[in-house]
Amino acid sequence: MQKILTAAEMREVDRLTTEKYGIPSILLMENAAHAAARAITEKLGGSVAGKSFLILCGKGNNGGDGAALARILWTQGANCFVYLFGKIEETNGDARINFEILENFEYELDYTDKNCLYINEIEDSDDLVRIISEYEIPIIDAFFGTGLTRPIKSDLQKIVLEIKNWKNRKEQLSLISLDIPSGLNADLAETIGENIQADLTVTFTAPKLANVLPPASNFNGELVVANIGSPQELIDSSPSRVFLAEKADAQKWIEQTKFT
Repeated sequence: MQKILTAAEMREVDRLTTEKYGIPSILLMENAAHAAARAITEKLGGSVAGKSFLILCGKGNNGGDGAALARILWTQGANCFVYLFGKIEETNGDARINFEILENFEYELDYTDKNCLYINEIEDSDDLVRIISEYEIPIIDAFFGTGLTRPIKSDLQKIVLEIKNWKNRKEQLSLISLDIPSGLNADLAETIGENIQADLTVTFTAPKLANVLPPASNFNGELVVANIGSPQELIDSSPSRVFLAEKADAQKWIEQTKFT
């Protein structure tokens, strides 16, 4: 069985991973991006070479995951168009490092006969809504992650609604969310407002409540839980008493209870 963590419990696991084991948080972000890249590559038939992605980022760590993921997909031959809703100078910590890396790449790369990697800062929601409506490539949702506790309002709600409209026109695996579909509260089974409907959600270290409990879980699409380097003992010692039963558990229970 997999233990299900709240957002606060997940932050504590991340903190202890760094403080107790000396694993830098920037490495956890890098591992998360590699895990997401592996999941996406597997779902797309084993290669992303020649494919294109629109990666929509917020200013927090979820956006930083998206920025790192764009760089990794680009190294594997994909074209990545990153839109940060805000300014790089408004970001902090590990997220800022990854956004600045993309900025440096864009300045230095010669795209002649090569796949491209672009980062764009967008402050007007109407501009981003227009951009989303014009793209015909898979979207990677890296807006909010597990930090959201209130309904999306104002400018960001327009963006989420446009993504929903865009999704309704597309086929499978057109929308991929990192950690949790934007607009969901990670700790609640109920939805709290407008949110994104993903085809694939790659969550990190452990499932969150909204990843597995309906109706919120219905918006995750296929769920992949990725190990990003936190020691299992930190997850096991978390105070959570909520678990997700897996296929192997059901098989074990059947074998233990069948009549002989």
